[in-house]
Amino acid sequence: MDETNYDYINDLEAHNWWYKGKRDIFERILAKKKKKFEHALDIGCGVGSHLGVLKKHAGNVEGIDFSIKAVSYCKAKGWTNVSVGDVCTLTTKKKYDLVLCSELLEHVDDTKAIAAIASVLKPGGLFVFSVPAHAYLWNDNDILSHHRRRYEKKQIRQLVGKEFKIRKLSYWNSTLFLPTYIFYKFKRKCKMTNNLNLIPKRLNIILYGILKFENLLFGKIGLPQGITLIGVCIKK
Repeated sequence: MDETNYDYINDLEAHNWWYKGKRDIFERILAKKKKKFEHALDIGCGVGSHLGVLKKHAGNVEGIDFSIKAVSYCKAKGWTNVSVGDVCTLTTKKKYDLVLCSELLEHVDDTKAIAAIASVLKPGGLFVFSVPAHAYLWNDNDILSHHRRRYEKKQIRQLVGKEFKIRKLSYWNSTLFLPTYIFYKFKRKCKMTNNLNLIPKRLNIILYGILKFENLLFGKIGLPQGITLIGVCIKK
């Protein structure tokens, strides 16, 4: 990821509708399990947006990220158990019963990443992830974020199926799919920035409300379309 994007994310993540909505959906997924995990790992933890969610549901929480800048942001927020690391070369001997990867797999050799994630999860351990959906939604933000790809459901099933049983694979951010598609296809070239910076802050409450409603539906039905794919898997 371009290092400047961590600055954008750090400025946005506490109050922006998208980051709040993402924390809300992960919170709902974990709360539904009705258990206290022993060891949780956030791989690609970025500036620490989801460490607080994991802390509610796990006794011990760790994070790793490839970026020194991202880890420094985490430590500044008091998350001391965060370190620099590469998902494709995980060397820890510790086994976790919960691993979260939010917007990580699109950055790396995803085959190696999935094998590494499986290697640090206990049998029956929970793997929760999110990735950007649909190659035709490729946009400037993918370039800024150094994405290698966006995903279709079929790709995800093939990618994780060898190591994991998929319990839930659904689109997310469905309501905003059409306006986002139109925006990505017809926006004029502008200064490279995180796309969320282009959305007026006064819309935060409305957009967050939309995502919270979708999050209520997520546990009951599979959303038919969306900007993001979210998966819930169990280590075989």
